[in-house]
Amino acid sequence: MSQVTAINQQSITDLDFLNDVLHGLAQQQKSLPCKYFYDDKGAALFEQITSLQEYYVTRTELAILENYSKAIANKLPENLSIIEPGCGSGKKVAYLLAHMSNVKTFVPFEISSEMLNYSLAHLSPLFPELAITPLLGDFTHSQMVKQLTKDTALDSQTNLVYFPGSTLGNFAPVKAIEIMNNFHRLCGVDGYVLIGIDLVKERQVLLDAYDDKAGITAAFNKNLLQRINNELNGTFILGNFKHESRFNEVHSRIEMHLVSKCNQSVVINDKQIDFVAGESIHTENSHKYTLESFKNLAAQANLSLEQTWQDEKSYFALCLLRPM
Repeated sequence: MSQVTAINQQSITDLDFLNDVLHGLAQQQKSLPCKYFYDDKGAALFEQITSLQEYYVTRTELAILENYSKAIANKLPENLSIIEPGCGSGKKVAYLLAHMSNVKTFVPFEISSEMLNYSLAHLSPLFPELAITPLLGDFTHSQMVKQLTKDTALDSQTNLVYFPGSTLGNFAPVKAIEIMNNFHRLCGVDGYVLIGIDLVKERQVLLDAYDDKAGITAAFNKNLLQRINNELNGTFILGNFKHESRFNEVHSRIEMHLVSKCNQSVVINDKQIDFVAGESIHTENSHKYTLESFKNLAAQANLSLEQTWQDEKSYFALCLLRPM
């Protein structure tokens, strides 16, 4: 193995991050959780990705919202609350809010207070009359969602859970079902769930979307290694890894990998990790659905697919679900 670079040790503040990284890199197929992509630099790089020509997802979904927000709003009752897990800037929910009257409250649901502040800073000026009730927690964590819905009495009213983008596809089917079960709980009494899904399409379109010519997605993927260096006393040499997107036919998903270009060793907080040339770290999945496969997945969370809105190429769909 190659020489290991010595670095000055710093104290680690996020032990969950450290444990998740060491656990993932100890597996036969090395992996890293994609939720750690989004430090400040990662979030900025992802913003760049959303405007790339190859990355059809964001502009396609925005076009659906542009064309169908009024129709979607017409399917919903007045005086309901909207809950958006992972709200961000609120750019997408703004399309819906523009066509909805008497929204009781908007609930941005974020994992960190920093992200909640970011959401509030963007949404408050756009909708000064809107009551905004921020919720801090992890929407992927079933026990936490159960407790939060009880503590806030969200489970005793009618809500729309809005989950745009194609984030659901980042999770394995078992976890995606668990998350939709959480949404089922969050939508309250006779509620609604509106989810964005990326649909199965030509392989090359998918591969290009996750490996753009400008190298922004590659930089986004490698930034996870840089974050490990910065926060976990890591010694990754970014140039020793190359970004790859792959389509996994069996699981109907795009996979992102970082492939070691050589035999090398990396240290993370005194723990040595060895790589052989060609070995990869699996960093992200993005599952692609047919409407039928998504309908079957949602049914396992006791949600029924009521209606879908799609773009003209059938690249993407917004799906309205109701509790069974």
